[in-house]
Amino acid sequence: MTNVRLSLPTVLILLAVVGAGAFAAGQSTSTSSSPTPLSNPAPPEPAPMAVAENEDPTDNNDMLPPGHPPTTGAAPGQLPAGHPPVDSMDRTGAKPAAAGAIVSDQAPFEWKAPARWQLVANANSMRIATYRVPHAPGDSEDAELSVVQAGGSVDANAERWIGQFDSASQKTAKRGTRKVGSLDVAMVEVQGTYSGGMGKESSRAGWALLGAIAPTSSLPCFFKLTGPAKSVLAARPEFDALIASLTPR
Repeated sequence: MTNVRLSLPTVLILLAVVGAGAFAAGQSTSTSSSPTPLSNPAPPEPAPMAVAENEDPTDNNDMLPPGHPPTTGAAPGQLPAGHPPVDSMDRTGAKPAAAGAIVSDQAPFEWKAPARWQLVANANSMRIATYRVPHAPGDSEDAELSVVQAGGSVDANAERWIGQFDSASQKTAKRGTRKVGSLDVAMVEVQGTYSGGMGKESSRAGWALLGAIAPTSSLPCFFKLTGPAKSVLAARPEFDALIASLTPR
């Protein structure tokens, strides 16, 4: 082998060249390994909300009004236990009478209506309340109680009611006075053929009327129960109880 001897200046030059090359290679490697930044990085997905084992994720009780009973646990198509009724009105438009309820702001009295009587729409604006009284066995038509406050003397209105029946019925009509608290309530009872003051073409045989006229500080209040005699007489204890419950407002 031939020995090559390099001079000191030549060795220094070679070392300089080798060092420069190594530095350039390092720079190239560092630049190529740097990650390219993303312009719109995607946000991290939120973690799913935890649901307790006994919690119904479909429950919407937070949307119910304050004080409303919770609906959780109700079977489809059913109200949960303790839920207030959605509508107490039946298919005929009637609803059970509420005992002691004030049915009108104009009512001069409070009273307790029988549970089986049904409060229905008034036939005209003069009425304070109208009740449908279920008929007795054997009758095909319900009786009706109307409550009206109007003018006229007690005697004149009692005679008017009696005059709505035929002459034979008028002879057997009964009148009296009943004490209810401090009130002197006029009572009327008639049975026979009833025309309702609308003429013979609308007369109804076998009907009855139970009436009560309660005085007030202004106009008297009239409670008039009419219908088939059997149904009216069957409802007499209930009618008497309603009148006995009259309390001035």
